Amino acid sequence: MLNRLPVAVYFIFLLSSCASSIVAVEPRTACKAANFTVTDNFAGARRGRCSVLADDSVRISILPEDDGFINDSAWFAFKLEPKAAGPATIMMQYRGGHHRYVPKQSRDGIHWSPIAADAIEASEDGRYATLTLPLTTETIWISGQELITPRLYDIWNERMAQHVEVQLSVLGESKIGRPIHVLKSEPSTNNILLLVARQHPPEVSGAFAFMAFFEELVSDTELASTFRAKFQIIAVPMLNPDGIIGGNWRNNLGSTDLNRDWGPFKQPETILIKNLLDELDAGGKRPRVFLDFHSTKRNLFYTQDEANETNPPLFTRMWLDNSKQRIVDYAFSNEEHPTDKPGVAKNYMYHRYGIPASTYEVGDETDRAATQAAARVFAQELMEMMLAQLH
Repeated sequence: MLNRLPVAVYFIFLLSSCASSIVAVEPRTACKAANFTVTDNFAGARRGRCSVLADDSVRISILPEDDGFINDSAWFAFKLEPKAAGPATIMMQYRGGHHRYVPKQSRDGIHWSPIAADAIEASEDGRYATLTLPLTTETIWISGQELITPRLYDIWNERMAQHVEVQLSVLGESKIGRPIHVLKSEPSTNNILLLVARQHPPEVSGAFAFMAFFEELVSDTELASTFRAKFQIIAVPMLNPDGIIGGNWRNNLGSTDLNRDWGPFKQPETILIKNLLDELDAGGKRPRVFLDFHSTKRNLFYTQDEANETNPPLFTRMWLDNSKQRIVDYAFSNEEHPTDKPGVAKNYMYHRYGIPASTYEVGDETDRAATQAAARVFAQELMEMMLAQLH
């Protein structure tokens, strides 16, 4: 639980926001206090304008990527480069959003841990938060969630492709030409399990689940080997590389929430999905189950309600019920909804194919090890269900 920002500190925010003598530097420009520098010159960074308030304190203004409506996922990521050991105070002002994520810290940009609760104070309305950190002489990364950037995906993708039955290729390019990769299991069959992840840049906990889920599908267990002989796995691990690198809250670089563009298919990233589905259809192949990995404030699945019967009926409900009996330390719910919300991946896949299609949501702060352990069970139970009911 985050501490609430004391009234006195709240007024400091307001006064410092109005102080005309304070000079702000723009994003991608080093913000130099006497004791440390705040930088945002790396993949995934979002710092916003930065003002030096004192030798050991700065204020940053965290804004979304677009002027239009953006989901309240106020992402931030920056580096503190100390000039000497000592305390540092980072005042964060959210514009267009609220304090959502428990800040994480890293000494190398790879290994992360949550910042201690007593070092974080947030205002009651969530518009302001302050971090008070003891700095050493080492650079420290601060981020809303762990940074899982395209560089790390490249390493993971290559590791998956070392499996003799997994093929890695480029599905196409993002809006500004970054590669979007696809992993496919071999041999090719007419029945497909389709997975998509990272449509929304900040949704890192869903990425942890996706990776563990896929690793279980391509493992050397008897169940996974039997499954791959009868079902081809096609997975797009990272659909929005531009948004991830840019530190976006929600969108791609076309000012679009990709998970509202399935059906319209106006963005280059979602057009790649349409082309993939059209190619499968032309080849007589059929997606039988679809999963879209995301993050939200708690663990849940968005699925079809009883008014929207899937083929086979009640498949998702039984899959999740079976999984729940085996999963420990990972509470989750199944929220069944109508399928009329336009542009959403699971709704599009349901209407196109009539198949079980789910949004797999992981809580922002859910324990990462528990997330991965649960994902492996979900994968095992899904394989069992698909082998029993869909072949």
